[in-house]
Amino acid sequence: MATKKVAKKVNKKDVNKFDFSDSIKAIKGTAKTVNNQVKDAAEEVMEDLRENGTQLREVAVARAKKTYNKAYKSVAEVAENVAETVNVENISKVTKDVNDYTLKTAEELVEGAITNGEKWQGVAQKAVKGGLKLAAKQQDIVFDTLESLKGQLTNTTKRFRKLVSNN
Repeated sequence: MATKKVAKKVNKKDVNKFDFSDSIKAIKGTAKTVNNQVKDAAEEVMEDLRENGTQLREVAVARAKKTYNKAYKSVAEVAENVAETVNVENISKVTKDVNDYTLKTAEELVEGAITNGEKWQGVAQKAVKGGLKLAAKQQDIVFDTLESLKGQLTNTTKRFRKLVSNN
């Protein structure tokens, strides 16, 4: 009975005054916020990858320095031995040994860099794919929610108009 009295007091002009645009704007704002959060998370992942790339480079440089120092010591020892027995045959042999050692060390460095690079590339690829999948799912959820809300608002408006027009 009380609702009929209230419904009689509401005229058709009052029904047209209902505006849901603020609610829709708020939902759109929330969707933008969620998308910005996903974008920020992806940027953080990329920054972490950049930082880890720097660490990888530092490790490679440190290993190269260590190998260089090792090679330098070996060359110094060979040079001392060469000073004792200086002749063309010994110099050729020592030079060949130094070159072989240098090539072997360079190959080890390159193989290590390639192996670590592949690992980091895999990590980066997984992080980016995961971030994109997450963003896509969040967008689907936002748009499904908007569609559901639109349907509910439409049904509510129709029911309210019907209620007001029947009394």
